[in-house]
Amino acid sequence: MSYSIRQIKKNVWKWKNENGVFSVKKYPSEEQAEKIRYIHHQLQYMEDPFVLPVMESSQLDFIIQPWFKGTHNVNYRNEEDRRAVYSLLNRLHKTNQLISWEDSKVLYAFNLISKWQNRLLKMKEISFFIESYIGIKKTEMLLFYGDMALKDMSSFNMSDRTLLHGDVVHHNFLSDRSSYKIIDFDLAVVGPKEMENILWMHRVLSEIDYDIYFLINEFPKLEKIVTEHKEAMMYPNELYREWLYAYALPAERKQKFIEQLIPYTNKALTEWPNLCYNLSLLK
Repeated sequence: MSYSIRQIKKNVWKWKNENGVFSVKKYPSEEQAEKIRYIHHQLQYMEDPFVLPVMESSQLDFIIQPWFKGTHNVNYRNEEDRRAVYSLLNRLHKTNQLISWEDSKVLYAFNLISKWQNRLLKMKEISFFIESYIGIKKTEMLLFYGDMALKDMSSFNMSDRTLLHGDVVHHNFLSDRSSYKIIDFDLAVVGPKEMENILWMHRVLSEIDYDIYFLINEFPKLEKIVTEHKEAMMYPNELYREWLYAYALPAERKQKFIEQLIPYTNKALTEWPNLCYNLSLLK
């Protein structure tokens, strides 16, 4: 076999050698790489593992894993993919029955409400930037929904915490048609599973026209979480994250990204009053 190495992202390479094909990722520090190693070493020996193994490496700031061949990122518009990812997250969250994640020295506790308060403050700081693209009225609406949600947001039960992946975007779940795997635990934290379920529902809602009834019908066990945390479901987290990301982009990439973000924002703002109303009816 010929040797080759090809850069995939700024800090990720595809490496082919006599032993196979591997993903190589460089982390900013050995401590961050150690977190990834710890999580994978805990999970990869479980029955029917849903993570890829981590290979031994003399360079402690690198993580090397087998390349998951013939895969595609999941699509949250696809029912099969939604169900598979929901199942994976349930399995991940149940690992606290076997692994004492809270005793780990490499994972910190996550406070979703505090993060959202800070995110809304940052949005207000860049409101002038958002206004220049979608106007004052729509920007005020965008900020209003965050204020409204945070005002009466129910606290989470912090006594029953587990491992949370921390970034449930579709491209962190891969399928080769026969199995599904979770990748990229870079943002993994410890917290109540309800937090991650809410963040995942936020990701899915934009792909199903913000139809909360459709989502609950597909995943009945989520209804209790939605009902108990209606205000968290009303918080426009996805929109805030995308606009903050857009603001931080270099000029040469900013315009193209915003050209896609504007229609995404307009659709969300059109659907948000109906979403909030339907959430308010749930008991």
